[in-house]
Amino acid sequence: MKDANLYQLLIVLLPIVLPPLISVSSVLYKKLVQNLPNQRRSMVELVVNSVVAAIEQTANDVTTSADKKQAAVTLVQQVLKELHIPASPTTISVMIEAAVYALKQVPTTSTPGNNGYTQASSGQPYDQNTPTPQYAQYPQRNYAPGYQQAY
Repeated sequence: MKDANLYQLLIVLLPIVLPPLISVSSVLYKKLVQNLPNQRRSMVELVVNSVVAAIEQTANDVTTSADKKQAAVTLVQQVLKELHIPASPTTISVMIEAAVYALKQVPTTSTPGNNGYTQASSGQPYDQNTPTPQYAQYPQRNYAPGYQQAY
């Protein structure tokens, strides 16, 4: 009779205890994964790339590159501090330089010389005369009511 009472107690307590236990374990797992070196590096890169793009977008032509870099370093340090991700100033500086270099390597798609048309992969601009791709037309199938084909 004692085993039956224990079994009934488990049936009552399990739905109460299991959901919070699962929630706590998933939060703990995410926290541990975030602290792994690869995860930390990718988070720092993501923050640095976002900050560099924002600084480049908001800074005017008068702002010197040294001022832009100092603003980027300060902003990256603030964001990483809020995210509780440690990173050395040297690492931040190097990643900012890499992000700026990568940003300057990306060609712009719309320049005054091409009248606002974007460049195709072949280097030719898209315009009204560019043929659109034709896709195969498949016949419409009629299925019995209530039946849908899974694709």
